[in-house]
Amino acid sequence: MDGFLQDVLASSVALLILLAIMGVVYIIWTQIGLKKKREYFKEVHTELAPGQKVMFGGGIFGTVKSINGDVVEVKVRSGAVLDVSRYAIQEIEK
Repeated sequence: MDGFLQDVLASSVALLILLAIMGVVYIIWTQIGLKKKREYFKEVHTELAPGQKVMFGGGIFGTVKSINGDVVEVKVRSGAVLDVSRYAIQEIEK
């Protein structure tokens, strides 16, 4: 019986070590992805200029008419001009 308990304890320790390693890898992977997203959106928000075609939250497409600080006027296909936050813009079409 004593050998069985040692085997169970050794298996448990090995499993905990494996789970800890997987947790560390997950945290590192997540941080790398977040850093890339932050850099991408920083670039998108600083390169924003009138005349660019953009997509903002919800998948709505339009053309930037003007930028007033954090508020961007975007003209959509129907001709309506929407005031949206600069930070709602997800992508600049190239």
